[in-house]
Amino acid sequence: MSNATAEEDDIRVDIPMSDDQLKRNMRPILHKPYGSMDLVSVKAPAKHGSHSKDSNWWVVLNLAFQSIGIVYGDLGTSPLYVYPSIFSNGIKHRDDILGALSLVFYTLTFLPLVKYVFVVLRANDNGEGGTFALYSLICRYARVSLIPSQQAEDREVSNYKLELPSKRLKLASVLKSSLQKSQFAKIFLLLVTMLGTSMVIGDSIFTPSISGPLYWPMFVVSILAAAIASQAMISGTFSIVHQSLSLGCFPPVKVVYTSANHEGQVYIPAINYILMLACIGVTAGFKSTVKIGNAYGTAVVFVMTLTSSLLVLVMIMIWKTNIFLIILYILTIGFVELLYLSSVLYKFTSGGYLPLAFSAVLMIIMYVWNDVYRRKYHYELDHKISPARLKEISANKNMSRIPGLAMFYSELVHGIPPIFEHYVSNVPALHSIIVFVSMKSLHINKVPPEERYFFRRVEPRELFAFQCVVRYGYKDVREVAFEETLVTRLKEFIQEEILLQNQMLSTIGNNAEKGTEPEGEIVERNNDVANAKQVEEEIMQQEIEQLQKEWEEAGIVHMIGESEVIAKKEANIMKRIVINHVYNLLKRNVRQREKVFDIPHKRILKVGMTYQL
Repeated sequence: MSNATAEEDDIRVDIPMSDDQLKRNMRPILHKPYGSMDLVSVKAPAKHGSHSKDSNWWVVLNLAFQSIGIVYGDLGTSPLYVYPSIFSNGIKHRDDILGALSLVFYTLTFLPLVKYVFVVLRANDNGEGGTFALYSLICRYARVSLIPSQQAEDREVSNYKLELPSKRLKLASVLKSSLQKSQFAKIFLLLVTMLGTSMVIGDSIFTPSISGPLYWPMFVVSILAAAIASQAMISGTFSIVHQSLSLGCFPPVKVVYTSANHEGQVYIPAINYILMLACIGVTAGFKSTVKIGNAYGTAVVFVMTLTSSLLVLVMIMIWKTNIFLIILYILTIGFVELLYLSSVLYKFTSGGYLPLAFSAVLMIIMYVWNDVYRRKYHYELDHKISPARLKEISANKNMSRIPGLAMFYSELVHGIPPIFEHYVSNVPALHSIIVFVSMKSLHINKVPPEERYFFRRVEPRELFAFQCVVRYGYKDVREVAFEETLVTRLKEFIQEEILLQNQMLSTIGNNAEKGTEPEGEIVERNNDVANAKQVEEEIMQQEIEQLQKEWEEAGIVHMIGESEVIAKKEANIMKRIVINHVYNLLKRNVRQREKVFDIPHKRILKVGMTYQL
């Protein structure tokens, strides 16, 4: 039995009424099992009119014009950098120049136009592309994601759904089943995605380094060419690192959103400085555009080949493309890319080794961070607080309640995290209102704001505690007024909760009238139902008023876990190195959680815990 299933079996929630307010004979009727599916989505009013604006021809034309600067900056200047690598030993015949130019021209026509424009762009994730977008599409169709905080409710998000052809192919079913059953396949797919991400970042390092000043009169031109060529790759690097952050595959870094109108425009200072230092180091180390060109080519061709590999999975499982068309794609575009891959690997010792070495280091960092992140989540899931323990905490007379609203942050979406147990064991005081907040990322680019918040009440009712799951896509921007939005959604949840309970009570009354009970008992039951509705509405109003009062007068305190992660004593030497040294070294040199959430320091309380993984 899984942890999530076990939780559904042992957690039960009573309709929030005291025994003197509702007769005993009605409580068994209102007693229901409580599990992950009982999370209630609080939907904000949807913003209308955005679709017509997005589909306006002027908006499309404007976006197309803006993309010229990015696309041309990369494709238009790339042939200038290829020539030094082709003729590294000098030009032996004038026709070689025309032959090389023809090869460049037809390559640009065949791969970017045929492959990317007509095929790859169809495999977009609601308008977003790249390695992580392809990986997200595959994860949404097949259960191959290694992110542990997955829920059945996630598939109800409007952007999550896929429009699939009605035709079913046996190959798609077999491949999907094989990927879902194999843990090795899941890890390998994640590593392929990380490798593609690492190569894109490596590409952005070598691109600005290529345009070396061969002649002093052309110094200014070469600098401008480097700036133009690097713009596309640096922007792409910021975007793909942002996606990696959201999916827990990259250590936290500061992200600056440079546009109030376009959420996808981001700037990451730490990555920018790393790219700058790496570019200077590559230029100073190689001192030759030939070796830099070889390194650049290795990164580009690897990205193209990995994209095709993921695209074939999309064709088979999601599009259910005819098998003969898939074979045709592999024999044409795949063959050309493998041909280029073999040629760049031939130059491995002449600079091609650098992007592979860089990608290997970056992959290790990403995988270690993601692996420990998943281990921490499973540790919290295994040590979550039981419902019986929550009742003990609520009934503890030595536990005083202080004014204010406390938010306990955790990755856990099923149950109450162990940080709460650690806190109450050392501090005999609880705030008047408690909210357990879990922020999670989905394998989609954006979650509509009206579908972002999920709530459930944590029993017993006297604890006045709630669990909130906030869902983001990998391109979403966290709200500036997060506290205000959460409190507003919590009020709406309390209102919806009472509304659902009143509907349940009305159903009980209607069923009683249709039954064979004596008329006197039916009248008495209907009176009980009416009284229960009135009591519930009064309780709802009191809770909303108290919530507003605590928020405005006492404010919010943010409880953040300051966890120390160590390997168990019986762990092997490799696991100890990864957790005790590599992960903790990364953790000490990345942004802390309060900075990621942009929480004021005056309202932060850190709770220290030790996780033995």
